[in-house]
Amino acid sequence: MTGPTDGADLGSLGAWGHLDSLSVDDARAYARRVDELGFGTLWVPETVGREPFTLLGLLAGETVSLRLGTSIVSIWGHDAQTTRMAALTLQEATAGRFALGLGVSHPHLAERLRGHTFERPLTRMREFLAAYRSAVYKGPMPEGWVEPPVLLAALRERMLTLAATEADGAFPYLVTPERVAWMRSVLDSAATDRRPLLAVSMPAVLETNADPARAAARAYLAPYLRTPAYQAGWEAQGFGAEDWEKPGSDALVDAMVARGDAEALHARIGELVAAGADHVAVIPLAPHGTTEHLPVLESLAG
Repeated sequence: MTGPTDGADLGSLGAWGHLDSLSVDDARAYARRVDELGFGTLWVPETVGREPFTLLGLLAGETVSLRLGTSIVSIWGHDAQTTRMAALTLQEATAGRFALGLGVSHPHLAERLRGHTFERPLTRMREFLAAYRSAVYKGPMPEGWVEPPVLLAALRERMLTLAATEADGAFPYLVTPERVAWMRSVLDSAATDRRPLLAVSMPAVLETNADPARAAARAYLAPYLRTPAYQAGWEAQGFGAEDWEKPGSDALVDAMVARGDAEALHARIGELVAAGADHVAVIPLAPHGTTEHLPVLESLAG
């Protein structure tokens, strides 16, 4: 890959969510509503709930202009051949509206959950991208089709550099505007012939009262507080061990999760864009921390 594909426009705003709190029928209705609201991309992650490629296949026929993306799928859970087959199948099913987010995940998910050995993640990602590009695909594709954009989950300099040189850009997670600005500079310095895409996520609570807003944020952040990769990322952003000690400090919670009315949420989005983000994927948090709370998205639409 030498640059973003012709179909790499993610839109300025997206929506990110597991959708596992919804039935399949409700997930379809949710995707239709996100499309109606004018969001550019609907992202679904891969954890231990629904399989993301299958889920997006279920949603493909429900949407018209909304791009559908993975954020992210683990390279330990899919070989490059299967990933390319899935990506191009979805690219066909969506008439060119698919985006592939890839990541190296975390040691406990790669090893205890999947039975792999987590080693040399940067090298493994580089090898995976090379194998993905060379994988055979003989399925039908519409005339004039383009490759779906590939974004890497990246928090540190070397993975960001790989995202700039061997993929179409990066999709970091749980970062401040200041960190986004640093990431933008790393990506731009590494790329010599283009501007790599930089998509970022933004958990958001539509609540002006600090106490319930922080309660929702803490419910969402709880699984990440014990994850070494995010702890290292937060340390690089100026936080310390006392911040990610359960249940998470107010400073960390407020930095990672936007809260307030629509104007305040728009202001936080503006900070991320000003820092260099091309796309902000809003994670619309319900009071109990689930990620499919439509009122957040409805407040930001238009």
